Amino acid sequence: MRIGVGDIGNECIGFLFQILPQGSFWVSNKMEKPDMVFNGHDGYDAVVVGSGYGGSVAACRLSMAGVKVCLVEKGQKWEAKDFPTNSFNIISALRMESQNLGVSFGPKDALFQVYEQNDSLAAMACGVGGGSLVNAGVMVPTPVRTRRSSKWPREWETDWDSCEASAATMMRIQSVPLQFPIAKIMKQIDVGEVEHMAGCVVKTGCQVHYVVKKSYETDQNGEIGGKRRWLVYLNDMDYIKADFVILSAGVFGTTAILFNSQMRGLKISKALGSGFSCNGNTVAYLCGSNGPLNGYGLDKKQLSKIPIQARPGPSISSSYSSSLGFTIQSAVLPTAYPYLLFKGITTFGWPIGYWFFHGIIDKLKHLIGSKSSQAMVLLAMGHDKSDGKIILDKETNKIIFSPPHDPSLPQKVKAFQKITRKLGGILFMSRFRSASVHLLGGCNASSDSSDGVCDPNGQVFDPEVPGLVHQGLYVCDASLIPCSVGVNPCLTIAAAAEHVCKDLVNNVLKYKTKTCTNYVSKVVDQNPPIETHDTLKSSETSYVSVKETLRGYIGGMPCTATLRMKINLQNSNDFDDWNYSIMRKSLVTLKGKVGGYVVFRAIEKDKLHVIDGEVKMFEVNYRTPYTQYMHYRLLLAAASGSRYVLEGKKIMNPYLFAIFSRKETTTLYVTFKRVSGNFAEDHHVGLNLKGKLKVSMIQLLKTLLSLEGNGKGRFLHLFLLHLLRTYILQIPQGIHKEYTPTDSYNNSYPTSTFHELETGDGCIISCRRWNRGHSRLKFNEEKHPVLLLNGHSTESFCLPTEPNDLIRTLLTEGHEIWLLQPRLHPLNPSNNFTIEDLGRYDIPAVISKICEFHGPSMKVHVVAHCVGGLAIHIAVMGGHVSPTRIASLCCTNSSMFFKLSTLATVKMWLPLVSPNQPADINGFARQEQNPDSLRHIKGQFETPAPNVYSSLDTSIREMYLQ
Repeated sequence: MRIGVGDIGNECIGFLFQILPQGSFWVSNKMEKPDMVFNGHDGYDAVVVGSGYGGSVAACRLSMAGVKVCLVEKGQKWEAKDFPTNSFNIISALRMESQNLGVSFGPKDALFQVYEQNDSLAAMACGVGGGSLVNAGVMVPTPVRTRRSSKWPREWETDWDSCEASAATMMRIQSVPLQFPIAKIMKQIDVGEVEHMAGCVVKTGCQVHYVVKKSYETDQNGEIGGKRRWLVYLNDMDYIKADFVILSAGVFGTTAILFNSQMRGLKISKALGSGFSCNGNTVAYLCGSNGPLNGYGLDKKQLSKIPIQARPGPSISSSYSSSLGFTIQSAVLPTAYPYLLFKGITTFGWPIGYWFFHGIIDKLKHLIGSKSSQAMVLLAMGHDKSDGKIILDKETNKIIFSPPHDPSLPQKVKAFQKITRKLGGILFMSRFRSASVHLLGGCNASSDSSDGVCDPNGQVFDPEVPGLVHQGLYVCDASLIPCSVGVNPCLTIAAAAEHVCKDLVNNVLKYKTKTCTNYVSKVVDQNPPIETHDTLKSSETSYVSVKETLRGYIGGMPCTATLRMKINLQNSNDFDDWNYSIMRKSLVTLKGKVGGYVVFRAIEKDKLHVIDGEVKMFEVNYRTPYTQYMHYRLLLAAASGSRYVLEGKKIMNPYLFAIFSRKETTTLYVTFKRVSGNFAEDHHVGLNLKGKLKVSMIQLLKTLLSLEGNGKGRFLHLFLLHLLRTYILQIPQGIHKEYTPTDSYNNSYPTSTFHELETGDGCIISCRRWNRGHSRLKFNEEKHPVLLLNGHSTESFCLPTEPNDLIRTLLTEGHEIWLLQPRLHPLNPSNNFTIEDLGRYDIPAVISKICEFHGPSMKVHVVAHCVGGLAIHIAVMGGHVSPTRIASLCCTNSSMFFKLSTLATVKMWLPLVSPNQPADINGFARQEQNPDSLRHIKGQFETPAPNVYSSLDTSIREMYLQ
């Protein structure tokens, strides 16, 4: 047996950078930073999550095979100079989560991660190198007893020895020839053989929360994530794309990732979280001994003065193997550790006496420079039942664990007491039943999905189909080990990773060949390159994070949406919105990504998590330039595997000077649909509900107070500017002249003929003509052509982007259609004109053009909107167009906002003009004498005469009443 010496991180990090070829990627920044941009990146062949003994092996082997790799780590990179050197600094490098006290404190990426629950304590490390940053780096081969366990996968035995040898070679295991003081003392009291060794590890930096199997589309270029199979989410909105994902985030980290992925629809075995083992760990502290143990670590000054032979030695330098099946190792306590934690605060003393005051007295002696008492740490490892359990609290999203049963715990305590009696002093034993630094299991490897989460090659089972796995999703760390090892598990974990990598590398290369991905094998450069970190930042990105909670009813059922939006503001180099003129014709649309969840118990008992969402604030439709929208689009995933789309808009109309502004800016009109894994309209299946979600005033205030990011002031400035333009100044958004009808034509829209016209005053205008279509009904008489007159500066009838419009409706009824584009149309700019010019020159010109085609006796149906209606009245009543040429006249009018006021509604229901009312104006006969004459309604709409075909009347009414 060989025992590790000191920290092993520096050796392995150097080796990893030697074997990483160009083309592999190194991510070292925290993903909580908003300027991290991964979504637009093409993605990677493989993403390795975590950099411990498992992740480092996977990253090395994949990189050596020429695979495009991204290594992601939650913590930061720790250089030798960064490690805490005193008790005060170590507190700032500690993250404590106590379920007993219900508190958590310390940075989430702290070096030391400690979890306290009931009578158990679990400790681990966070940073580039994983657990190797704080453990002793002891490399011990897997004991035969462990490999004969019924839980040990038989498939591992075929190449286990070669995998161990490969891992040992990669980490450059070596023995240390010196015997340090503790080793000499332990040998003198005859507690077992002592050997020495040094190991190594790797590093990187940022947290992964869950992974999503890609099987849907969200963008115009195709599927979300492009051609990659997996999305690795770093938070609710940012993700990395990859074909293969290797989870190596440690026992708690990997298990939490799979639990969160399961909540978003990924099917995982029910064995997830089972088979948890603490490797039979028990910790004790021996102090006040008579022997020269010299078990305190050295600070920098002492290290330069004391020769190597007189130093305390590596963290662990001796080991005693008991016939009862457990191992006891002696360790040096680093000088930065707060000794009082080991002397009465988290421990109790044996034998009973003045042990509580010993810690205080010894600490005072240490502070004044007096020689401290002789002490050392005792660590016991053995074989527990591996029946512990890990679960994820869905409300707090925190790991909860229960330790396994350890039948050999009393024997370990007796062994500690035996050593204490021989060496003298006081034994401080942990108050916790389980205090572990060697966590194993939780995603156990097994041949059957009923007993484990992964197969022996590390691929995650798909329990929906027995024997099948999720292609491209691997686990490669300590969580794979299905039982306690009984010794330091570092080499066992690395060997298991080597076994997984044999299958992993083959599958990656086969997949790359299958998908025709360019693959070029690369020669490993044995000269270590300069260490670099790819930050993947987008420069000068301004953003704001917004939290919003909406409540309401969808389909009559209660629903709550808790959303977090990250609004990206445009680069400050593009424009200066602080100096924006309030009268500009267009402002920037604020766009961003959305994360969070929706609670809709009537549909799903668990939360519906947003796995892809976007928001567009102050979106404008060119046909309604005065109205602005806040457009939400969310793809939701449930634990059941179903996926849904929630889409909604907040509609802000410039109506009565902001009277309804509060209601409109806080009300989201939504549709809720179940989808079959695709955003496309024809994939919507089953469920289609509508409703409203609202933000309360209290929640609105909370939203404003919770704004985060470096663009808060800029965001509020733009937000208020948009509201001012919309509700108070009522300035239309966008430039109408930049839009032409041909911009949105599609191939299915009916073709037309373009005609230029010269009016009586010499102005050049235009019109378009659609030949009569094939009517669904047979008519013996020839139908009159229809002339359409637009409103002011916009298309009212030709709407190619809509599923239907008046032109297509009339064509199906067999009518010929003429659409006038007068001098006020964007295609026919004119400097100075009046509405009277439209009725005096433009309309007579188009009537004459129609008569050229059909003869002077042809009558025309006229449908006019807004200004067009006023112009046709001027033309007819002013005598510029003979009323005998008008077969019927229908005028419509609507406000620029699509709301009917109370007055307009009343006027719309007023009775028609009395038949006996005189109407003899410029040649018009009384209405009762000529049934084809004009009937005028004093209201929001003017309708055709009784003999006008009903389809025209119905189409126009439906268009504007909606």
